[in-house]
Amino acid sequence: MHSLSGFVFVRVLNQDPVLKTLTLLGTLPLSDATAEAGSTQQAILLIEKTHFAVQSAESDITHRISELFSTGSNDIYHWWNAALTSGQTNDPDLKMSVIFPATETHILKYSRQDRKMITETAKIYRDAVLPWIECQPRSRIQWVYNILDGLKETENVLFRHSDPDTGFIVLPDSKWDKRTLSSLYLLAISQRTDIRSLRDLRTQHLPLLKTIRDKILALVPEKFPGVAEDEVRMFVHYHPSYYHFHVHITHVSAMVPGSTVGQSHLLDTIIDNIEDIDPEYYAKASIRYALGVNHPVYGLVTGKKI
Repeated sequence: MHSLSGFVFVRVLNQDPVLKTLTLLGTLPLSDATAEAGSTQQAILLIEKTHFAVQSAESDITHRISELFSTGSNDIYHWWNAALTSGQTNDPDLKMSVIFPATETHILKYSRQDRKMITETAKIYRDAVLPWIECQPRSRIQWVYNILDGLKETENVLFRHSDPDTGFIVLPDSKWDKRTLSSLYLLAISQRTDIRSLRDLRTQHLPLLKTIRDKILALVPEKFPGVAEDEVRMFVHYHPSYYHFHVHITHVSAMVPGSTVGQSHLLDTIIDNIEDIDPEYYAKASIRYALGVNHPVYGLVTGKKI
């Protein structure tokens, strides 16, 4: 086979917006000299977007952008679609997030770094990690409060439950393309401001956790026909990227960052641990997780400075 000029498309077999892959079924003409004229065979075409060039002159792709389309902003976060050639409004080449102004904390977070498995005991959490969390300025998660207060991203909110104890909102995660159901990715953000992370959860928070679980299992199949209740995965990150309690909601097939062992904790397991094992399970447990060495918590837990 020397070309794809005779490829005839039949159907899409699979696609993954996160891995940037597309698998197509089609047919190709047989080139064997003994084959009948016009005879074809089925062919599977696996397509993957190539990685960005890493050479300094080529890695700055911004000089190749022909058109930019803003898709929203919230505090220091801005989202854009971009086309490398003009006239691609409906099919952009790039999806971009811009953090501006960016702090040194952001630079460290998004820089390439080694990840290590470390163990955080309850004592280390109380003595070192919790004081660090309590020192984080509210301004760092102002974008969360903008959403909760209805000041930003109102057009993205899919559901709002306003109860002061069990209330939360649901909106698409910025990493989801809002089209491909197999990569569905939503966030449920608690209205409460007194739960910073998994470590804070106690018996009194079970109504919130169960309300999120039950309402999401009803909401997703209603809002996204084709996604069944048993295809919905809900989990919590530890450590989270921001210290305001939220739950990640994805299609079970979605290969999303942070859904692996060492960072994610299934919502059902969290509920069981508090309800059936120990009301203060997450206050007492030693938690082993993967963390980038640039993260300030890495040094607090290990005593190492990178």
